[in-house]
Amino acid sequence: MRTPFFASLLLASIASPAFAQDQDQQLWVKLAAGTDLSDTTDLGFEMNQRFGNDEGGVIESQYLAKIGVDIGGGFKLTGGINRVVGVSDGRVDNTEWRPRQEIGFPIAALGRGAIAGRVRLEQRFRSDGDDVGHRVRPEITYALPLTETLELEIGHESYFNLNTTDFGQRSGHERMRNFAALGFPVATNVSASVGYLNQYRFNRDARDRMEHALTTGLSVKF
Repeated sequence: MRTPFFASLLLASIASPAFAQDQDQQLWVKLAAGTDLSDTTDLGFEMNQRFGNDEGGVIESQYLAKIGVDIGGGFKLTGGINRVVGVSDGRVDNTEWRPRQEIGFPIAALGRGAIAGRVRLEQRFRSDGDDVGHRVRPEITYALPLTETLELEIGHESYFNLNTTDFGQRSGHERMRNFAALGFPVATNVSASVGYLNQYRFNRDARDRMEHALTTGLSVKF
């Protein structure tokens, strides 16, 4: 009983700050497919669609291809490229190519669950600027099996911009995400997840912004 309580307490302790900010309610939908290329290498594809209440429709579409390699000891290297389409008032506002490199690693066992980390580097090439934006995205998660088929995952991710660009990226701590989700199988080689994500954007001169997202996902393994 104490382990689920600790997980809830951990999520509460990293909750996003105060309420003096703009807010938006969103829906994030992810479809993923993957296959093993060898015992240590896998290939994956993702499509993400994000809907916002303020905009009344799609606010962003993402299309990702990636390759992951297990290097032993629970460590995994992943490289990929993400195509991001930003939408405003129903029209494309900007497009972006976003190469990424990341390493995932175990941290510690905690009760019946496990704490893991991930560090991701990204380079941003946007249609509304000539500069390349660089940023790092560390993440920590705690995964806890609740039953044989149900798993709880909670976590925190921060965005740190490494430079300032002509398309609006400013160096420093840009945003943080705190999330909780339940994952479960729905068929052979098919799994789903549903959860809540709180995203807090630090806007410096303007009001900060908090986004509340219902997250849903469907993943197929071939």
